[in-house]
Amino acid sequence: MANFYYLLAINLSLLTFYLGVLIYALPIPDRGVKRWSGILIKDSILSFIIIISIYFIYNYINNLANSLGGSWGYFNLWLTNAITLSVSTKALIILLSSLLTKVPLGSQMISMISPINDALTAEIIFLAGLWGIYFIVNSLGQTILMFGLVLYSIPFRVARDAGAWFISFILVFSIGLQIMPVFITNIAESSGVNLNNQAISMGLTFINAKAYYRDNPIKNSLIYVYTYNNSYNQIAIYKTDNNGNIISPIYGNEISLPSEVPSYFFSVIDDVAFKLYPFPLYPYNLSFRNNQEYILYTNNILYENENYTLAFEGNNGNYNSFTNGNTVYIYGNTGYVEIRALDECVNNISYSNFVETKGTWNFNNLEGIYYKFTPINQSSNSYLEFNVNNCTQPKLNVKYSDYANNYLGIQNILTPSILEFFLLYYITIPLIYFSLLISITYGLARLLGGRRGIIPRVI
Repeated sequence: MANFYYLLAINLSLLTFYLGVLIYALPIPDRGVKRWSGILIKDSILSFIIIISIYFIYNYINNLANSLGGSWGYFNLWLTNAITLSVSTKALIILLSSLLTKVPLGSQMISMISPINDALTAEIIFLAGLWGIYFIVNSLGQTILMFGLVLYSIPFRVARDAGAWFISFILVFSIGLQIMPVFITNIAESSGVNLNNQAISMGLTFINAKAYYRDNPIKNSLIYVYTYNNSYNQIAIYKTDNNGNIISPIYGNEISLPSEVPSYFFSVIDDVAFKLYPFPLYPYNLSFRNNQEYILYTNNILYENENYTLAFEGNNGNYNSFTNGNTVYIYGNTGYVEIRALDECVNNISYSNFVETKGTWNFNNLEGIYYKFTPINQSSNSYLEFNVNNCTQPKLNVKYSDYANNYLGIQNILTPSILEFFLLYYITIPLIYFSLLISITYGLARLLGGRRGIIPRVI
């Protein structure tokens, strides 16, 4: 549909040009008619330039939003938290009002909190409208933009005003909504309200990431994410699925990271941690791409499956591995090889040029056995093979955490300054910012040739 509108806009622009040339060539000595020739030719050239460049402008705007620290994921997080907080607070006030009706002087107390209830109602309506605009811009933005081009290109300026408004609305709100949380947090931070400075100063980056070992997906692993400032500071715990996708407990395949400092990833399986490279992961190279997929990897793992069966090398080992059915073969030299598994998940272990030691391990609610194989002769190749059984997949008892949810979630705004926070962060600044976007839309529409400020006059 968008392509149809795009071609239609080009044809209408050409039609406008031909009509201008035709009127210019008409043997009619009427200045009122002749003046339309120049207007139509200029309009056709302007609309054609906008049509040709609009695709690049639209994509550049998304890149610009990302470079400023904004993203649709960031806006969606802010909007979700705002709606959740508003609805939860309103439900609490309604419950409190119903309880106050049964106590002496309850009506006077209800009258004191009713303005807050009215403000919350208006806030929820505003957020619902904002969500509607977000849906239109994010899901239908390109189609509406192309439709605006069609209206803008109709000859004789029949729908020029409407077309200019459609174009301006999509362009302005495409970037404006994405950087809205960035604007709000920076303004709110400068006002002195306690808004969790770490989250505000770091910002957020959303990426799609996968974890691999030797071109194989790391399955059912915990992914610990840290920042570093003299010591490691844990900021999130994610997990991998059977395809190696790193999953957020809140946002699925889109994981959140701090946008201004590097993140250090560790894959943790059976109480063994592996660095995932690149180590650390710098977010600066990711800011100009949407829905980017990043590959994290380790070469220390030799074999791993979803049932917490693990084989890995240590002490700068030089080993390779391959599988044949349910049998795993490992060969190489130096360092050591270790196998970890739940009870009865591996059997038929055989080896040469190795010394075996055995013990137990436990990790959260999991318990198992480990086998450590150290080469007798470090310079000679060693060989190891074992069978993997079809064990029942246990459920790891662990509490996952999401970076964005931790630092911008509701649990971090329930502070003594909650009223000031709510008024500033979810009502005052968003309304000011929304009015600013409307004004910019109005100005851009006028610049493109729209003559009437219909929406600003209504507001």
